[in-house]
Amino acid sequence: MSSEGAPSGPPDESTDDTEATKKGTTTAGRSATRATERATGDESTSILDRIETRHAVGVAAILAVAAGLLVAPGVYGAVTAPDGTVAVIEIDGTIDSGTAQHVEDNLRDARTNDSIEAVVLEVDSGGGLPAQSERMYAAVDRTASVMPVYAAVDTLGASGAYLAIAPADRIYVAPSAQAVGSVGVAGTAPAPNGPNAGTTGPDKAGSDPDTQRERRQTLANLFIENVIEQRGDEIELDREEIAHADAYLGTEAVENGFADRSGFVGGAVADAAAQAGLNDYEVDTRRTESPVPGGFSLLQRDGESVVIADGSNDELGDGLILAVAPEAWDETVGGDVVMTSYTTRLPTDNMGENTVDATTPDDPAAIGSDAPATITSPVTVSGGDRV
Repeated sequence: MSSEGAPSGPPDESTDDTEATKKGTTTAGRSATRATERATGDESTSILDRIETRHAVGVAAILAVAAGLLVAPGVYGAVTAPDGTVAVIEIDGTIDSGTAQHVEDNLRDARTNDSIEAVVLEVDSGGGLPAQSERMYAAVDRTASVMPVYAAVDTLGASGAYLAIAPADRIYVAPSAQAVGSVGVAGTAPAPNGPNAGTTGPDKAGSDPDTQRERRQTLANLFIENVIEQRGDEIELDREEIAHADAYLGTEAVENGFADRSGFVGGAVADAAAQAGLNDYEVDTRRTESPVPGGFSLLQRDGESVVIADGSNDELGDGLILAVAPEAWDETVGGDVVMTSYTTRLPTDNMGENTVDATTPDDPAAIGSDAPATITSPVTVSGGDRV
């Protein structure tokens, strides 16, 4: 009876425990499953994130390389580009309108071109027309006020050509240069030709010799004053000696101050660049494009007249004045014109039919005054001895 009447609670509790255990196991399993899923999901997300990050890094690297390829040339160019340019402007042959225009245009460009920091004038000229020489003088003077301007004389740098380069900061001459300086002007007349050849002379066609002489001396004085203004501190000669208008060899020109040092265009370029503060520089050479190139005469005969051979066909009037050194007369002026006077002392040797009487001690030019050497007969230069 006692067994039948025993309470039934314990068996029920055991059953509940079993169910609770099952539920716990199930719950734990689900939790574990969820944890595993979350872990798996997190791992998948992490892998995707890493893939995306790597992809982004790769794209960024590619873009950086591409940008570098685009930018690098500019950066490299900025690092390796020259500091500036030295312009070399040629003055070659006879000075005429074309030569003057060439020099004026290129010097104007040098002043307005931000890349040009210095100028070198490469000179091989015995002179030419006075007004055109003065135009070049003014252009060189203006340019030298804003940047270094050097000149390098090869064989000739005389008369009008020397006037043109006088404002340069420094003048170099080749040691073997044949004519440097010659600060003077020449009176001219057409060479004798035909039946009236005997009438040729300083007063041809009735022009007034005194007036011609005054005109020549006015230009000569202007020439001398300009040279003294520009190089008076360097030239070791007084005004009277300068007025003799002698031409000097390269070595002599350095000794007396008509030039600063012996050298050539390459040295002048290097020194001009250094003066401008250029460590690395380009050289831009501007060649002369004159209608009268070196080796051709400035003047030529056209029928019965003598004209300027620069395309203008201007006739040679009575008493034309040229800024041409006697030493360069043959190659500059030619045989259609003779020199009737020159503001210089003239040689007494080699007297003959193609030369003139030297100035005498009574002639004002012989003692260094402002008056020019007066020549009483024409000087036939072509084919004869040089004056």
